[in-house]
Amino acid sequence: MKFVRKSVSFILAILLMYSVSVVPSFAASETTSQAAKEETKKAEIQSMSSIPYSAMDTQKFENLDEISPDEAKKISTDSTQSRTVKPQSAWGISEPVFVGDGTLSDSFDSYAVSLTAKQLSFLKLDSSNPNLLAILYNVNANGSLGSSTGWGVKANGGQAYINIPAGKYAIVIGSATGEEKGSYKLMWNASNPSGASAIINCTADLSRVVLYYDLSTIRSNGDNILTGLNWENHETWYTPNGYSARDMSISVAEVKGVYLGSFSSSAPYSAPNALLIEINKGSWLYSNSYYRNVKGDVTHIMDYTDPSGLQTPRTFGTGEADFSYGPNYIVINLDTFQVCEFLSPFNYFYTSDGGRTYSLTKLQKIS
Repeated sequence: MKFVRKSVSFILAILLMYSVSVVPSFAASETTSQAAKEETKKAEIQSMSSIPYSAMDTQKFENLDEISPDEAKKISTDSTQSRTVKPQSAWGISEPVFVGDGTLSDSFDSYAVSLTAKQLSFLKLDSSNPNLLAILYNVNANGSLGSSTGWGVKANGGQAYINIPAGKYAIVIGSATGEEKGSYKLMWNASNPSGASAIINCTADLSRVVLYYDLSTIRSNGDNILTGLNWENHETWYTPNGYSARDMSISVAEVKGVYLGSFSSSAPYSAPNALLIEINKGSWLYSNSYYRNVKGDVTHIMDYTDPSGLQTPRTFGTGEADFSYGPNYIVINLDTFQVCEFLSPFNYFYTSDGGRTYSLTKLQKIS
């Protein structure tokens, strides 16, 4: 029996940073340089048109079934092979996320899994033998293999998901006859709790599963990515009198809507597979720092006025004009799982002087 473990890990939110400052987890910052100038001109805010969207009609679910015994859907385990499941052996899956390769040379292989709470669990099996199955079995109190739960997948048939109550189980890989053999890749993700209402994204190997629960909860492998979600931009350039700088940051406090779509901009990045978090309230900072030279009298100016004319830091979403120019999104690239943009009329780059253009298409509203 040959077994090679490839990965057993949580895939957590990734930090994208281009500056030296440290920002909260799952945030992005950006640093660029500009031609020298004595003073930063007030940028004129301009409207962004709302993008038509369609309702998300796939990967949404309500009242998702739980496992229920179905002895007709099982694997042949009638052999002289031991039916004892050893959670601490090489076949025990100790983490909620597992991706591993194996070779079936006996009647069946079994992988022990233990859930401490009801989880929305995902399972997938790829194999050189399309007749192989991966079925979830109960494990008896004495550690022996129990009855089939009736839930599982066929090799190369894609992923399946279902709510699984807390308990001890075994993922059994085999066949209806007990005679099939072959190499396989087992993929398992039980990192997210039950109660989700939509699938946002799954990697092909199930190493990351992102689920939508409500406007305050989006979980990636169990972690709520809306907690501490923010975007930052830092610019510094030098002038004959010293330096000038522009800083912007937005941290999400309350979400207005969640969308999937395809995003690209004139900046050197794009997110064809994007998650857009529309901000209802957030902590907003906008500052310009520069030197002013009046007949040799050099003064350092710190200006915290945002493009709408309000002083920052402030609570975005409480200003009279905060929603007058269009929606405000934090854009997450689901392929790299990084924050890539604050798409907003309040972002300097999308003002009349910023010069940045963008495209947003295939917008689907999750909630």
